[in-house]
Amino acid sequence: MPEQITIISENRCSLSRGLIAEHGFSALIELEGYKLLFDAGQGLAIRQNQALLGYDLSQIDALALSHGHFDHTGGVAFVLEKNPGLKIYLHPAALLRRKIKKELGGKLIEIEIGLPISKKEIEDKGAKFIYVEGPLELASGRILLSGPIPFKVDFEKPEPGFFIEKGGQFIEDDFPDDLAIAVKGKNGTSVVLGCAHRGAVNTLARIDEIWGLKQLDLLMGGTHLISTGPDQVDRTIEEIARLNPRRVALGHCTGDAAIFKVVDRFKDRYLIPASGLRIPL
Repeated sequence: MPEQITIISENRCSLSRGLIAEHGFSALIELEGYKLLFDAGQGLAIRQNQALLGYDLSQIDALALSHGHFDHTGGVAFVLEKNPGLKIYLHPAALLRRKIKKELGGKLIEIEIGLPISKKEIEDKGAKFIYVEGPLELASGRILLSGPIPFKVDFEKPEPGFFIEKGGQFIEDDFPDDLAIAVKGKNGTSVVLGCAHRGAVNTLARIDEIWGLKQLDLLMGGTHLISTGPDQVDRTIEEIARLNPRRVALGHCTGDAAIFKVVDRFKDRYLIPASGLRIPL
């Protein structure tokens, strides 16, 4: 079995008949004898794409959730249809209600953006929650769930407009559930981000603290630079470049303007992230 990461859901789609894109993220990590699904997208793409890509979700070993937003958790119900007793790795805060409040067209809009299936519904399907409140290794030490990401660099702060329910009221969200995955491959360590709401640089620093990043083989996933200023985009790219990744596949919530800069900086090292892309480890 090849060791690889396959993107199941992304904002773009590979050139292949039948595959679809959505604003969401999901990737399947396959190592020798172990399969981990990281996020489940909004749910549309995983329904369509998993079979076309030749995957049987009943055969995966576990699901890990990067955080509790709908574009990463909307497919959880479908995954549990295929694999009812699945282990689900997540931070407890991923189960809390979430909202976004933004101005659009001169009006303040408020939308629920949290996990669209309840904790009880998940438990009723036989799934087992494994709460990740610190670093956790899987697959005989070859996969790392980062656990919560500390804020360290001065230019990465919680983005305003996001809210989380605690104690019966909504407060500003500082994304306590945000986590990433690192994988040991033959050419170094690959890091897969969900949305990196606590910052891509903070995330990489945390993984470096735990495992060390002597060789960053691949950096992929979302960085949520879509709504930040150009200074943060530039500083993020500079910090990533300092780690000298062999391959970069940033997409999803990174935003097109930031992606253009990433492509310009990394050129032939950049892989276009899209539903259906398979990346060997």
